[in-house]
Amino acid sequence: MRCDKPRSNRHLDEDIQSFVPKDEERPANEIPSYVLDYAPLVHLYSGEKFWPCDIAEHLEHVTPYLNYTQIRATSEHLNLTNLDELNQYNNGRFVYLTSDDNVEARPDWLGGEKNIPDTPDDDATGGGVPEGRRNSARQQHPLSSPKEEGHPILGGRSSAPAVLITVDKPDNITDAFWFFFYSYNLGNLVFNIRFGNHIGDWEHTLVRFRNGQPTHVFVSEHYFGQAYTYDAVEKAGEGEEARRPVVYSAVGTHAMYATPGHHPYVLPLGLLHDETDKGPLWDPVLNALTYTYNPRTDILTPSTQTPTNQPPHTQPPQPPTQWFNFRGHWGDRHYPLRDSRQYEFAGQYHYVDGPLGPRFKNLKRRKVCQGRERDPCVVHDWLPPVGAIVGGVEGGGLIGGGDGEEGEGVGEVEGEGEGKRADWMGG
Repeated sequence: MRCDKPRSNRHLDEDIQSFVPKDEERPANEIPSYVLDYAPLVHLYSGEKFWPCDIAEHLEHVTPYLNYTQIRATSEHLNLTNLDELNQYNNGRFVYLTSDDNVEARPDWLGGEKNIPDTPDDDATGGGVPEGRRNSARQQHPLSSPKEEGHPILGGRSSAPAVLITVDKPDNITDAFWFFFYSYNLGNLVFNIRFGNHIGDWEHTLVRFRNGQPTHVFVSEHYFGQAYTYDAVEKAGEGEEARRPVVYSAVGTHAMYATPGHHPYVLPLGLLHDETDKGPLWDPVLNALTYTYNPRTDILTPSTQTPTNQPPHTQPPQPPTQWFNFRGHWGDRHYPLRDSRQYEFAGQYHYVDGPLGPRFKNLKRRKVCQGRERDPCVVHDWLPPVGAIVGGVEGGGLIGGGDGEEGEGVGEVEGEGEGKRADWMGG
C-alpha cells in the first residue's frame, strides 16, 4: 500500500543530494556475495488474488496522464528504457501511469496469477502454491545456484523479477533494498466498506549489513514499517545455513510483516487489519534486477550479478536504469467522485493515487527505519505476538497508507535511552 500525502519530489531530491556516502571500495557494479546469502524470503498469502508483477509488463497496460489529461497515445506504450521521458512534464511529479483497462473488470495482467512462485523440487517449507500452479521443472536463475553450492532450495521462483538496490554508506554499512512490485493493491475493509485500492504497489524489505554481517531488517507497512535486529527475525534454512530472513506479505495490501497472522493497525478493536500466512514462499534471488546506487551522484548502476540470459522481450542484456529516474506515479490518480468506481467516507477514498517508485523510498536513510531523519525509530530485538500492534504512526491517514514512500514517521524513539545510540546501525 502507498502513502497519499507526498512531500514534493524536489524536497526528496535535496535529501538524496545532501547525503555523502563513504568512498567506494568496490566497483560500482559489484554486489557483495553476502547480500545474496542473506536475502529475504517472502511468504505470499495463500489466498492472494493480486500476485507479484513484472514492471516491464505493467508498462504495456498503462498510458501516462498529467493528472487527468492524457499525454501519450494509448498505442505508444513506454518501456523501462524510456520511462524517464515523462519527467519533461512538470518534472514528472503529476504524471500518473493510468490503466488502459477498467480495473474493476479485473484484467489478467492486474492479478499476476502466472507469477505465483513455483514449488521447489525439494520443498522444505510446505509452501502453499495452489494446486495446478506447481512447476516441478523449476528454472534455475544464474544469479544464484543453491544446489551447486550445496544449499537447500528454500523458496520458489516468480516470473516477476524483484528489484535489488544496494547502497554503500559510512562505517562499513551496506543497505540491501529488496523491492517487490504488484500491479494492484486491494485495500482493506472497515465495516464492510473497502478503502485504499490503487493501481501499482511498491513494497520493500531492507537488510542492513555492517562489515559484511547482517545487523537489521526493516519491513514496509502502510504509512510506516517495523525494524528488527537481524537476530530477532525468523530465518530459513537448515542448521548453520538457517540465515535468510523470512518476511510475510499481507493479502491484498502486500504490507510486509515479520510474522504470520492477524495484524491490527491504526484503528482500535482490530477494525483495520492485515492478514499474513505461510503461503507460497518466494525467493527473490532466483529472478531479480540488481543494481547499486550512489546517493552522492544519484547514479543507479546495473550490477554484475544481473542476469543476461532472459528473453529479449522481457529483459535486455544490460538491464535498464531509466525507469528508476521516472518521478511520477506507477498507477492511476485517484478517481474523482463523479466516477462510478469512486466513493468517499469520513475523508477516506475507495481509490487513492498510485505510488511513487523506489527512488523515493529514502534509499539514503541513516536510520534503518523508513522515516525522515528527525522522525523517531525503534528497533525491536524480539518478534511481536500475533495480533499485537507494534510501533506507531505519524503524519498519516487512516486508510490507504503505503510503505512510507515519502519518508513519513515510524515508531518510537531509537537512539534515546540506556544502551541505545543514534548511529548508522539502527537509528
